[in-house]
Amino acid sequence: MGTAKTTISKISKLSIVTATAISTIVYEASRARKRGDARFASCQVFSAGTGLHIVLNTDHPQEGDYMTASQKIALRKSEVRQKLNQLSQLDTLDDETRAEVQTLTDELGDLEIRSRAALLAEDEQDVEVVDDGEASEVRSLQRRVEVGRYIGAAIDGGPVDGAEAEFNAALKMGASQFPLRLLAPTAEEVRATTNTESGRMQGTWLDRLFHDTAAMHLGVSFRSVAPGVQSYPVTLTGASAAQRGRGEALADAAWTTGVTEIKPSRVGVRGVFSIEDAARLRGLEDALRRDLRTALTEGIDRSVFLGDDGANEAAGDITGLNTASITERTITQANKVKPGETVEELAALIDGRHATGPGQLLIAATVGSNRLWMSTLANSGADSMTLSQFLRASGFSWRVRGGIETATTDGKFGAFIGRARGISGAGIAAVWDSARLIRDMYTGANKGEVSLTIQTLWGFQIVRASNYARLKYVA
Repeated sequence: MGTAKTTISKISKLSIVTATAISTIVYEASRARKRGDARFASCQVFSAGTGLHIVLNTDHPQEGDYMTASQKIALRKSEVRQKLNQLSQLDTLDDETRAEVQTLTDELGDLEIRSRAALLAEDEQDVEVVDDGEASEVRSLQRRVEVGRYIGAAIDGGPVDGAEAEFNAALKMGASQFPLRLLAPTAEEVRATTNTESGRMQGTWLDRLFHDTAAMHLGVSFRSVAPGVQSYPVTLTGASAAQRGRGEALADAAWTTGVTEIKPSRVGVRGVFSIEDAARLRGLEDALRRDLRTALTEGIDRSVFLGDDGANEAAGDITGLNTASITERTITQANKVKPGETVEELAALIDGRHATGPGQLLIAATVGSNRLWMSTLANSGADSMTLSQFLRASGFSWRVRGGIETATTDGKFGAFIGRARGISGAGIAAVWDSARLIRDMYTGANKGEVSLTIQTLWGFQIVRASNYARLKYVA
């Protein structure tokens, strides 16, 4: 049995393997060729005596050529952390050394962002891209439509026509509805805001719309859903593996499942246009997309953390991470300035199951915590590292989420954490894929104003609470 023939410069051979491994190796070699990976130029399987032999014809790359972008970044992160640990052991730091510590700390933060972007891109390369409705015809139509024409039609009190009407019909939406996917940046725009060596980045329109939010950083999965209540199954209790001897029976274990339901709740953005501005809408396409995108994503992202904070209801529709039944670690006012105690609370979340190291803690710190960590010296010595530098040297990294807390007093939240191992689907933000544009031309008529409200439905539920945690300051 032969495979594609490829001209090579050097040959390496792997000898006898079991028959069960053949399909796996041939498949991996095929995938490698499709990726243009010269390490697996061709593959041959043949029999010799009683054995089966597989020969992989390979070009031997130069050192580093075989590494993915994420592996190169991980290697550099390890080097930076090792150097920071060495510097932290010094009794005193001169000006040059302190500058080096700051430079390495800044680089480590940048590497963390690049690492997650590279991992996301590489994961997408290894799976088939799921068609979320953006077939070639729909994508072709989308390039012809403009947000300004939807808003103009709403202000005029009529449905859209032309390419916009065709686009809505292709998405099975009414002519008076607004497709939220128009607010999502293109894949090229997403790549422009990340520093990764990947050649491409795929994803649904929701992945692109929320790609730079704190909620997505925490591992919340954004899903586009159709009208109705969305249900997600979750295992409540189940069996665990056990080693048994020959003929020894496995014990029975009850396996029970439950269903988490996500019901729609309303989020809206209201804008007021002057008659003069309304006449210029068609020339403000980029500004309209940017401003509506920012307002919508900010509102939904904030609600993931704070729920229905600010809504005038006795019981909110959205339960945020601040009140959800998740692991809560606490740190006292006396200990919050001590590096060892802060590291201890974060390290307690590394359980070997949901997180196997500091790099698998996806941390969104509040503004108050970030200020505290960056302004507090790790000890009273004049040459000390800041608490922020100490945490980064210990392997932790974070991004800051505004609009939650600016203080670190009793009862304030310090950070929200996603534990990355198995986090896909642990938190679901379901977004109904169409919105409504509602005009009000009467309230501000005497001032020459037209109000426009965009309303859409979404919901948030934590399906597996064990993947999430929060840090809280106490007395």
